Amino acid sequence: MTTLQALLAFSLAAGLLTITPGLDTALVLRTAATEGPRRAFAAALGIGIGCLVWGVAAACGAGALLT
Repeated sequence: MTTLQALLAFSLAAGLLTITPGLDTALVLRTAATEGPRRAFAAALGIGIGCLVWGVAAACGAGALLT
């Protein structure tokens, strides 16, 4: 396998995993169905802030420490 083929295979796999809905999407959909759009927005906002905090922590090197 050449470097270009490996890069293309990795890009395809990473792209598919990126666009696949995950648990956070299921949580927001469940919250919207059971508690309404206002609570679903709050859940989505919390998920977004959590991802931002984790990204900053990982960028600062604390991700390896917490893991």
